[in-house]
Amino acid sequence: MAQEPALSQLVAQLVSAAVVGALSPVATMATIAVLAARNHPLRNAVGLLVGWSIVLMLLAAGLLALFGSDGAGLSDATKAVLNVVVGILLLSFGLRNLLGATHPLAAAAAGDPERHQEPPHWMRMLDRLTLIKAIGVGGVLLCVSPADLAVYVSALNGLAGRPDTTKIVLTAVLVVAIDLCILIPLAIYVAMPRRAVRILSALRTWLIGHQLKLMAWVCAIFGVYLLVSGATHLAS
Repeated sequence: MAQEPALSQLVAQLVSAAVVGALSPVATMATIAVLAARNHPLRNAVGLLVGWSIVLMLLAAGLLALFGSDGAGLSDATKAVLNVVVGILLLSFGLRNLLGATHPLAAAAAGDPERHQEPPHWMRMLDRLTLIKAIGVGGVLLCVSPADLAVYVSALNGLAGRPDTTKIVLTAVLVVAIDLCILIPLAIYVAMPRRAVRILSALRTWLIGHQLKLMAWVCAIFGVYLLVSGATHLAS
């Protein structure tokens, strides 16, 4: 019976990391911006994917080593505290967006000429990327996505102590799931090159209007679960 809560918690950690990562607004918007650029769009988008994935894999290797191959790297209490911290971060991020925060480009997407906002400077810089810079930007994107980092660390925490084969397979699946935030717009560009600009433009507009709210609900739900789970373990 003791393994069932642990398994359900692991599933929640993996699903939350996969969903929050796949919905990453920073990575998705950066990929769309790169694909809309005139300077080697496909090459640079692949560079973003490579940099993003490398950081995910390096984090997995480092954190799983820190947590211990047999799960003894950190105590159960420390892991519970980590889940509480991640839960609070996710819940605060979710509530902040649910209570009125909007995407900085929302007015432009709505076509309001009086409140039109230019894309952030970092997005305009994506038009002048080299391949090496694109890989570097891909790695940095994860570092400036606190929700993605938090749930990813939580999921890796849950994988500690699992058999090596299980850890490798689940980590690989998790990395691919998180990569979807880049893979989906990239696949659209490759599969439908003639219609890619129109489709990605429509996707960008939809993301500006809806993605933050959708991700906010996901973060709030999983944040509550991880917070309650960690707090319950500490209280027992």
